[in-house]
Amino acid sequence: MVWSVFELSNKKAIPHNSVMHEFDLIKQCFANWPQQHDDVAVGIGDDCLLWMGTGPLVISTDTAVIGRHFPAFSSPEQVAQRAFLPAISDLAAMGARPAFFTLALTLPQGLNQEWVIAFAQRLKDLASEVGCMLAGGDTTKGDQLTVTISVHGTCAHPFLRSGANIDDDIWVTGYLGQAAAALPHVLAQTESALPKAWQQAYWQPEPPVGLAQQLVGIVHSAMDISDGLAGDAVHLAKASSVDLEVDLSALPLDKELLALGQQGLQYAVAGGDDYQLLFTADPSVRREIEQLSIESGVKVTIIGSVREGNGQVRWYDKEKLIDLPWQSFQHF
Repeated sequence: MVWSVFELSNKKAIPHNSVMHEFDLIKQCFANWPQQHDDVAVGIGDDCLLWMGTGPLVISTDTAVIGRHFPAFSSPEQVAQRAFLPAISDLAAMGARPAFFTLALTLPQGLNQEWVIAFAQRLKDLASEVGCMLAGGDTTKGDQLTVTISVHGTCAHPFLRSGANIDDDIWVTGYLGQAAAALPHVLAQTESALPKAWQQAYWQPEPPVGLAQQLVGIVHSAMDISDGLAGDAVHLAKASSVDLEVDLSALPLDKELLALGQQGLQYAVAGGDDYQLLFTADPSVRREIEQLSIESGVKVTIIGSVREGNGQVRWYDKEKLIDLPWQSFQHF
């Protein structure tokens, strides 16, 4: 349901010295955000939101759970970033323009009013940056902090994983492996030793939303890299019923990752949490893609080619075929 009240099933979720009534909380934290969308006719305040759009609507839902998707010591701002930005990455993977999102919060006892205010403020800032309206949600008390965000976007011709053509170039955006390399230090709370770019990649990834919209009509297939290139490349290959040939030496690793040798390469191939785009396009549009990369300030790299096949990924070190020893992140 859309928030007609800000539902807290037990007010003890907010300590006595920080009590705010439900209507006060929604008014202060989640109502009247500046970002709006013309096609949302009814948002917060009724049983359901009402969408009046006329074109395709792409939808994705992501859940972030404490201890699984963000550490227990995360600040409210960091929780907002780790929940919202990966969800937005799914819209980039479809070439969609963000339209609106809904938010479901499970709040454990002990999170006070100040925590919710800080979380909401950071979420509002992030939503404003990408032009995405908060259109409703639900909140309840539970045993562990959980944030579920459903993002909705518009695109006349969304990217699909199933569109790769034989002889397409395989591209990725950004650098790979930085967030995965940062994770052990994040968990050990030794981040001060990390390159700033690694910290940024973990706590505040930057899905290439703008570039993705510009690539609509140019690329043949796309998806985001969230669980690691090794696994996500297989998903794209199988969806398109083709084989992918990927050159490990072409992967975009920063100098700090390169200095780690095989460990750095493993982070880039199988680490996950990159929230970059994996996409394919005809070689004839290379210059166009490179120009869009320059204009958007998003790095792009060709890492291989699409071949005839049945859903396999072959890994090379230049021209030498490699038996890849790593697997991507598995949810179960």
